[in-house]
Amino acid sequence: MAEKYETSIFTRQELKSARMKGQVKGWIQGAASTFLLVFLLNFLGWIPAILVLAGIGFVGYKIFKAGKNSAE
Repeated sequence: MAEKYETSIFTRQELKSARMKGQVKGWIQGAASTFLLVFLLNFLGWIPAILVLAGIGFVGYKIFKAGKNSAE
C-alpha cells in the first residue's frame, strides 16, 4: 500500500508524528496547570480558593444555562 493516499497531502508518518506531538503537548499543559493550581492553593489556602472556584463555577453555570433557555 502506498505511503501517501492520492487525495491526502500528509503521509502516515507525518500524521503519526503530529499526533504524538499533540499528546505530549497536552500532557505538558495538564501537568503545568495542575502544578499552578496546587501552588495557588498552597499560597492562598484551601478555603478561599474553593470559595472562589465555586463562585466561578456558579456564575459559569448561570451564564450557560441562561444561554440555553433563551435559544428555545
